[in-house]
Parts: sequence; structure tokens; C-alpha cells
Amino acid sequence: MTDIPLRLTIITRRVHPAHGPGGLERHVHDQVVQLARAGVEITLWSEEPRDPERQREAEHALSPSAEIRWVRRGSLPIGMSKGTVVLDRITNYPLWARRVAHAIVDPGDIVHVHGLGGLGAAAAKRAGRWRAPLVLTTQGMEEFRAPWLKNLAYAPFQAGMRYIAAAAERVVVTDRALIPVVQGSLGLDPGRMVLIPNAVDPEECVAAADVEAALALLRTHGVAEAKPLLVSIGRLAPNKGFEVLAAALARAAATFPQRWAWVLVGDGPMRSMIEAAVHAGGAGSRCVLVGPVEESIKHGLLALADWFVHPTIYEGSSLVTLEAMAHGVPVVVSRTGGLPDKVEDGRTGYLVPPGDGAALAATLQRATAADALRMGAAGRRLLDDQFSWKTATARFLALYSELVGRG
Repeated sequence: MTDIPLRLTIITRRVHPAHGPGGLERHVHDQVVQLARAGVEITLWSEEPRDPERQREAEHALSPSAEIRWVRRGSLPIGMSKGTVVLDRITNYPLWARRVAHAIVDPGDIVHVHGLGGLGAAAAKRAGRWRAPLVLTTQGMEEFRAPWLKNLAYAPFQAGMRYIAAAAERVVVTDRALIPVVQGSLGLDPGRMVLIPNAVDPEECVAAADVEAALALLRTHGVAEAKPLLVSIGRLAPNKGFEVLAAALARAAATFPQRWAWVLVGDGPMRSMIEAAVHAGGAGSRCVLVGPVEESIKHGLLALADWFVHPTIYEGSSLVTLEAMAHGVPVVVSRTGGLPDKVEDGRTGYLVPPGDGAALAATLQRATAADALRMGAAGRRLLDDQFSWKTATARFLALYSELVGRG
């Protein structure tokens, strides 16, 4: 690259911490921070948070790394989309994206969009109003793999993503396992796709851990002496499969060491169902639902864990799995989405068919008898090599340099 800083416009409707800690939100936050450290000048366009405190928190976290432009979201007349995620995404989301594109006077050297937030940018590109290369990151593509009825509802979303992909010079695929999904769903030529996995900073993950606070939480629930300690983290929603894990633990627990425990971090609509599954299986005293916790305690729990278990039914990249690997924790995860990229079965952890309680129970029995330290160390090496922000930043810079002719 030349000595002239690369000017990058990032468009995303959601970013952490303005809009919560989801995988997309955290990826964009980290992308901004890491690329800014590498000398890229960034303007970030995102939806204005409804909570002013969240906005201040985001500005404090991101403003040293980027110039932030907040754009208010719209809403359909008569509130048709309120409380309806699908309707919101296929109506208000495109309206917001168009508003953003009209507000941008100078898009810089590169425009990088996430999801439907790129609709306005794609329209500007097609109309010849913008000449800057357009890059699209697809994330998990769950909307192209939904059950058939929901798939019909997502048809406008799918059409929008194809529209953006057709206008983009490059489409970033976040996981090797998702390349066939992205290629088939968006009708892309392989030469326009580039693999840049979602990433974490392993040193920052380790530094963030408050082990003493995590131990205090475990003592509160009577499982501070657990061995092995199984940890799961995620929204307690139907697609995460935690009720399947609860039933699998009840099935496998008889063969576990006596002091085992499972700690589940998170909250959501499935909480009562998961609690019922735990108690129905007779493992209630060894299974603890601690609700949401601070980042420092989350990382502390991962630092203490013997195994991280992610029984998701479908998934994108799963940053939390990478965070577990950063702490040297072996993983038991579902063979879905981008997760197969992160697990060398039998070496860094185990893969199980999503939703298969019997297979999950059998795998957990294998895991509790395996050499967790050895497998966790192998997972950390895999993370450092393929899924760290050091690697991802270098790949982003190489992509941008290629597109603007600075190679």
C-alpha cells in the first residue's frame, strides 16, 4: 500500500455495543477497531440506537477508531412491522439503507457493506453515482436455509442480497463450509468470492477474563468445585438447541465423573423449557442457568471451563466458539454453518449432527474421558493460525489493496 491512508466506508445497520452483543454486531465492531489500528481511515454508518446511553457507549468504544454517522431508522405506516423481525428486515431495512446511501457524499476508496444495509450502496453503484469498489460480507446466510414457510417470507430478503452481490466487486464468505451455500444462493462466480473468516483477538480474550468473579458466581450456585466443568453461552432461543443438550446431559450423566456441572450463560424465550428439561432428567443440581453476565465474567467462565458445548441447530460463524478456543478450551459443537471449519474432529474437539440428542450424549461421554488439555491446546493453535484478527486484518488489507490498485 502507499503512504496515503486507505479511506473505507462501512455500512451496517447494527454494531456492538450500540445494538447488542450478537455475532454480526461484534464482528463489525472488531473490524473497525482492527483496521483502524492498521492505519485505515474509517467512516462507519449505522442505525441510530434508540437508547441514548447505548449510543454514548458505542461512541466511546468506536470514535477513536472511526468517524461515526448515525442514521435514524424508519417505520412502516400503521406500525405493520412492529415486533415482526422478518417484516422489519424486508421493509424498514431497505428504507434505512436507501437513506444512508443518499446521505453519503464521498464514499472514499472502498465501500464495505454488511447484509441488507448495502441495498442503497448497490443502487448508487449501479446508477454510476459511486465509483468506489463495493465489498459485501454475507455472514451466516441463515435466511437462505430457513424452513420452507419462513423461506417464502424471506424471499424479498434473498432478492435484496442477490441484488447487492451482483453489484459488488467481491463477496466475503466468512467460513469455508459456507462457500457452496453462498455460491448457490447468490449465483456467484467463484472468482468474485473471497474467504475471510470471522475472527477474535485471542490475547484480548485472555486479558478480558475475570476468573475470580467467575469463581464467585460458581460458588453462588454451588458448582465451584465442578470437574469437568461444561460451559455453554448463547441466546436461549429455539435455534440454539440448549433443550437438546439438557436432555443429552440427563442421558449421559450416569457415566460422568461425580462432580461434573453444566453452566449455561444467556437468556431468552426458551429458558423455562430448558429448565424443565434439566429437572425432568434429574440433573437439576448439576445444571445451572446463570442468565446474562458481563463480558469479563463470561471470559472468566471460559478460562475455567474444561469443555465448551454449543449444540446449535443452525449457525453462522459462532464467535463464542472462537472465544472458547482462545482460552484453550476444547469444544463440542454441531456440524452446521461455519462450525466445521473450526473443529478438527477428535483433535480440537468433536462435531455432532445438529438436533441429535443421542449422538450428543454419546459425544459428551467421549469428551469427559478425553485429554481436554491436549485438545484445547490444539484448538488454540488452529485459532492463532486461521481465525485471529491478525490473520483477518492482513486478508482485508490485501483485498482492499487489490481492488484499489495498491498492491
